[in-house]
Amino acid sequence: MASKTYTLDELAALAGVASAQVLEWEAKGWLGEPGSGAGGEPSYGFEQAERCVELGGRGIPRRICVVNQKGGVGKTTTAFTLAAALADMGRRVLAVDLDAQANLTTSFGFDPDELDLTSADLLTEEGLLPEEVILETGLEGVHAIPGDIKLAGVETRIQDVLMRERILQTKLEPLFERYDVIVFDCPPNLSRITINALTASNEVVVPIETQSYSIKAISDLTSTFQLLKEKLGHELKVWILPTKVDRRMKLAVDILDALDEGFPGQILDPIHIDSNLIRAPILCLPVTRAFPKTRSSLEYGRLARFLVLPDEERTQWMDLPLATRHDVIARMEQGHADLVPDAGTNAAETNDAETNDAETGDASAPGPNATGDASAKTAKPASGRRKGIASKH
Repeated sequence: MASKTYTLDELAALAGVASAQVLEWEAKGWLGEPGSGAGGEPSYGFEQAERCVELGGRGIPRRICVVNQKGGVGKTTTAFTLAAALADMGRRVLAVDLDAQANLTTSFGFDPDELDLTSADLLTEEGLLPEEVILETGLEGVHAIPGDIKLAGVETRIQDVLMRERILQTKLEPLFERYDVIVFDCPPNLSRITINALTASNEVVVPIETQSYSIKAISDLTSTFQLLKEKLGHELKVWILPTKVDRRMKLAVDILDALDEGFPGQILDPIHIDSNLIRAPILCLPVTRAFPKTRSSLEYGRLARFLVLPDEERTQWMDLPLATRHDVIARMEQGHADLVPDAGTNAAETNDAETNDAETGDASAPGPNATGDASAKTAKPASGRRKGIASKH
């Protein structure tokens, strides 16, 4: 299993407290015994990180649906990388593959054809419990409900089921308190499977490419979310994530500006184009583990940190125009103070470093709760072993 280790300062950052507070928790026996680093210094693991997050009151539960009716926009990459980045932050994560292509499942190192039970069975077999489907992955802190080709036939099998839009929510609800974050990877359509994922979630991340059709596509999706609210009384917090962004292209910058104007407070900091995002899943690793210093790795780490911030801190950051946030990040990369300016501050001229080759460069985290990046480690092949679901501690 690929495990991350943490320093004392990293644990303190995850908990949002001073290092002295973590030492006090350790002295009281609340963290367990730390390991030992190469130089003899204390080395902490996932269990200590998870406990610090809880003791610091930072364990805000999130259920996040990654959805877009168009394929090829980075949907599975986002779900896979977020799951790992969130676990690196001491969060216990459940990743649910609902796409018949099962790319999320194979990213974790599982062969969908060799699995007895998948999310398709969970949706169609009334007596099947999620504990019977959940697998332990090769990433500590991350469990998965795999998918397979059987999902292609789920639509017709559940069409006559009472409350068919809430099957997944009903099945997973007993687990909501056992995981800090549940991430759903949806099929590239607005099928009943996708509606099930939406009703089981409280937030949506919509990955989009910076193309001319993106604004209309987002408008169509938000209409669906509004219909869900009207018909089922289920309201979602909607985030829009530009992916495969190349700021050397004027069209990409223009589309980002148009998106920020059309959907204020909803446009997340973009993920720039990076071939390492394609290479990493071949290793059955997220880019945050396989290539931790690359631009996309740092950007996904920043996204994960943002998603688990308290709502008021998220609002503070998102109240800034996208161009202003871009400038703040660029200034931080130059070593300036880690300060978020007041909303309404005009953006400075875009820093030249941000327009360098999109496959290199730095993208360190914005002001809120920056923490260290995951260390690259080689993952052992996933065993496919069923994971019994116990309490979080």
